[in-house]
Amino acid sequence: MTAVLCTSDFLRAPLLATARAEGFKEWHHFVVHGRGRRLLINFSLTSETSRASEPGLGPRVIVIVGDQRWAGAIERYDDSALEVSADLGAVRIGGNRLTVGPDGYRVVVDLPGHDIRGELDLTSVSRPFVVNNQPVGEGRMCWLFVPRLRARGWLRIGAQEHPIDNDLAYHDHNWGRFWWGDDFAWTWGTVLPQAPDDPWSLVFLQMTDRRRLRTLSQALYVWHHDKPAAIFRHAAVRTRTDGMLRRAADCTLPAPMGLLLDGEASGVPERVEVTANRAGDTVFAEFRPNSYARLAQPSEVCLDRSTVLCETSGTARVSGSINGRSIDFLGAGVFEFLHG
Repeated sequence: MTAVLCTSDFLRAPLLATARAEGFKEWHHFVVHGRGRRLLINFSLTSETSRASEPGLGPRVIVIVGDQRWAGAIERYDDSALEVSADLGAVRIGGNRLTVGPDGYRVVVDLPGHDIRGELDLTSVSRPFVVNNQPVGEGRMCWLFVPRLRARGWLRIGAQEHPIDNDLAYHDHNWGRFWWGDDFAWTWGTVLPQAPDDPWSLVFLQMTDRRRLRTLSQALYVWHHDKPAAIFRHAAVRTRTDGMLRRAADCTLPAPMGLLLDGEASGVPERVEVTANRAGDTVFAEFRPNSYARLAQPSEVCLDRSTVLCETSGTARVSGSINGRSIDFLGAGVFEFLHG
């Protein structure tokens, strides 16, 4: 398992962006499902073009914590603050560091301007899975995800410290060339059980057009212990959403983008149902969000639009049967709703 992780999860930007940087994006995304809270950390590199120079990579670090409410920060760095190791397994952005090790990840967060610091060790307890060349508007994206890790460490925001002691976590690594605001949207969710010894883990993905009228691709990935138990794709998956969450965003990042976003509608459904059936296997998952943060940035294809990504926290109920094994658990979910 560790050999697969080491050979699969490495930084792509120095290799791919050198040849054709326009539209290139890459990020490492971690979600810790702590007891009563969610922690999200994101290291990203985005191709940027200025009038005075060739396209370069703009590094960013995002940290948000969902306790009773989501709070956090986005920090943008100059490309001179970026360092990548020769083996492409470690990246430094200012005082923030991410290292891929033989059995997982080491993450150090240091955002002194926002009074945010932390150190996490995330040990993989499930095999990674790679998806290549997913169409995203006029572009393409690849991703690797690790459905289940064990996290230890701490994160401090201001005077509040969040200890992380053997909590379950999720990781994905995404890279490709596409443009925010192009004709696409997505829903991306991770569900892990509240009981840490329950062996099941779920990852859900749905890609649609920007108006969410056409489903272009969808899949439900189900892991049992460290191995994939079932993968349901396309017509084997049915999705239903109900209502709209009647709650304003806890925060909008970066904060000035809150002045540009119109309306009070959350863009987050009140309930998401995912039903999957294939070859006698069946899974039903229901996710109910209860809070969310908005991450926003200007569209790259239209001057009068913004791309909004809602990170939501909530509860999930999962039931079904795979290979004769029963599934029945309450879980914690983090779903991401992207609107272009």
